[in-house]
Amino acid sequence: MFVSVPHASEIGNSLLVTIAMLAAAAGFAACCLAAWAQVRLVNARRHAGARQAELHRAIAFRDALLASGDERATVLGDGEPFDAGGAHALFRAVMAGPDARSVAQAVDGLLTGSKPFRIVARRPEGDAVALRGLPVEGRAALYVKRLDEAGPALDFRAALDAVTAPVWIRGADLKLRWANRAFLAAAGAADLRGAVAADVALHKAERELAASVRDGAGQLDATRYVVIEGRRRALSLRLAALADSTVACMAIDVTELAQAEAHMKLQADATADMLDGLRVAIAVFDRDRRLQTHNAAYAGMWNLDEKWLDAKPAYGTILDKLRETRRLPEQQDFPAWMAEETARLETCDRTHEDIWHLPDGRSIRIVMRPHLMGGAVIQCQDISDMLRLEASITLLTRVQRATLDTVDDGIAVFGPDGRLMLHNKVFARQWLLSEGELAGNPPLARVASLAETRLGPDGLWRIVAAGVTSDEPERCNEWGKATRTDGRIIALSMKRLPNGATAVTFCDLTDIERFQAANRGPSHAAA
Repeated sequence: MFVSVPHASEIGNSLLVTIAMLAAAAGFAACCLAAWAQVRLVNARRHAGARQAELHRAIAFRDALLASGDERATVLGDGEPFDAGGAHALFRAVMAGPDARSVAQAVDGLLTGSKPFRIVARRPEGDAVALRGLPVEGRAALYVKRLDEAGPALDFRAALDAVTAPVWIRGADLKLRWANRAFLAAAGAADLRGAVAADVALHKAERELAASVRDGAGQLDATRYVVIEGRRRALSLRLAALADSTVACMAIDVTELAQAEAHMKLQADATADMLDGLRVAIAVFDRDRRLQTHNAAYAGMWNLDEKWLDAKPAYGTILDKLRETRRLPEQQDFPAWMAEETARLETCDRTHEDIWHLPDGRSIRIVMRPHLMGGAVIQCQDISDMLRLEASITLLTRVQRATLDTVDDGIAVFGPDGRLMLHNKVFARQWLLSEGELAGNPPLARVASLAETRLGPDGLWRIVAAGVTSDEPERCNEWGKATRTDGRIIALSMKRLPNGATAVTFCDLTDIERFQAANRGPSHAAA
């Protein structure tokens, strides 16, 4: 029997095939293992991500719980609500109360738009619950607290109850929600529950003001008069809208302030009435150089419209108006002049006086002085007639002086007050007095002292003083002759003038007396 033995080459080929098959199987197994490992890795990563998100939510829920403080917390959204302290039950009670709609809108805005909120709502029993919401990982963290519970909310109410000013809150329906003790006392309410049930108000316009604030005004201040404990009081009301459409209100008693303001207004009206009775034009400007008040004479002097002046124009605007109507002095550089005038008004710290000569022939005295309340007071007085009178008097005095200078005797006129009013040159030479010493209407005593200093004391000036001050004018006509200290013989005569002044004439008779004595001498010798 013959057995066929494979050839060596055949054996080698078969081995190669077997090895190739084993390698292919090993490669396939490696691929399967790699694919399985990849799947495990993806699953592990997905599980880790989910676990991480769960941890984030847990951390967020923990933070939300920590943020609740003494409030009760619940987390709303997908899945079972997280609840701590019965918050969810209190929330459901609020949703069954009269403010459920506003609470639902606030929660919906938190869930869909991540809008945080604070709101006060009522349960069916009528007690108030404070709610605030914060977004937490796509869910809504809701903190709730009954306002009659112990804790910070009670302290807050106690603090408001300690405030002496009335404080109260009106809901979105404008009904009274809460009030402090000062409000209850002012409104005459026995307790808060009764006040809320009766929806009391301090003033009939209070709800209208609250409606304006709720509907968009945001904040409003108003003053109203209220009878409290039988007395009429002025209350300054401040109303502000809260985030939940409720309105917080506060009232401050400003009766004394209102009385003071009324008294000041009365004084201002009395002052204005007094100013209108003056013929001097007066205008008062504030620190900003704007007209604050004026009298009728001011508007009449400058022919300015009262309504235009009541608009409180600036001083520069008034000057421009006067320039347009040619009621200002002509100026070569008007802008520079106006800048100087306005600067003087702005920095007025002392009285300044000026005279404006207007194109229409008038002369106006302008007196600017600082005002006690700041700014300046300007007084305007038409002195045209006075200047014309002074010019006439000056001319008359010059004529009288020139006339007296033609007289050979010394003449001096003393007024009723004893001051020298008029004299001629002969008088000055007689008593060795200079024109400078006689200028400025010196008193008689001064003139007498100077004369006696130059010529020595004598009784002439005592006679003059007695005549000037005498109550009997008829005794001042003639005093006869008197010898002066220097030997000159003076005939003294005085005459009372219609205006009460006294004209004194000093006639030097020395030469005449000597001539007469010389003529008498030879004739007496012959006899």
